[in-house]
Amino acid sequence: MDIKAEINWIHKEIDKVKDPSFVEKLKHLLQSINNTAVDTDSAYNIDINNALDDISKGNIYNEDEAREIAKKWGRK
Repeated sequence: MDIKAEINWIHKEIDKVKDPSFVEKLKHLLQSINNTAVDTDSAYNIDINNALDDISKGNIYNEDEAREIAKKWGRK
């Protein structure tokens, strides 16, 4: 595995992201990886609160949309 090539690919993909909630989640992920002292309970609660906020704003997917999104998460 060429780690430099992988990092460059990740940079390019991140540059395409337009979803602020995704950016926030990615930021949190990177912070938790780089800081083992992150309080996981607090992080879990933040994720739940963010999800509830999205739901209250109507940012939801129906079952078919969710399945299509989940397919993109699989291995290529």
